[in-house]
Amino acid sequence: MKYSDFELIDRVLRGNRLAFEELVNRYKKSVYYLTYRMVHDYEDAADLSQETFLKAYQGLRKFKRRSSFHTWLYRITINLCINHLRRKENRRYVGLEKVQTVKNPDVLEKLELEELQNRVNGAVNALPEKQRAAVILRIYHGLSHKEISDILGCSVGTVKANYFHAIRNLRKSLKYNADSKEN
Repeated sequence: MKYSDFELIDRVLRGNRLAFEELVNRYKKSVYYLTYRMVHDYEDAADLSQETFLKAYQGLRKFKRRSSFHTWLYRITINLCINHLRRKENRRYVGLEKVQTVKNPDVLEKLELEELQNRVNGAVNALPEKQRAAVILRIYHGLSHKEISDILGCSVGTVKANYFHAIRNLRKSLKYNADSKEN
């Protein structure tokens, strides 16, 4: 039998730890993907994902059910990621290794795609925190502006403004990068 999130929460609050394990299994991938997209480091993403579930477990009695469990969990995740990024002084970017000669067109195409992805990741990473969160939640996780506003604890208008400015900043950044590569 598949229980709803709220039924599982009720079971956890009555002492059933296996019910929380079911919640973890249900959301561990999406939480990890969100943390990775925010911090761009596999180990930090794994640690932050684990910390998200620990905080969720510890705060489950305070969960007021005004939103879905998923939204509440994403709010915890985003807050932990933002705090992590604020604490972390030196950011690491994964760069493409230098390739001597490429004779296979498929390999060249793959390298160009990887380079583009690295440029996009770098541009997203350079956005202010709230803009970065809005873009990641909207584009990579497909959430609505309302869901994002619930996660970030702000109005829908603020989310739309952050998203608009983020897209504008990404366009500028990626255009600047493309123009500077041509020169």
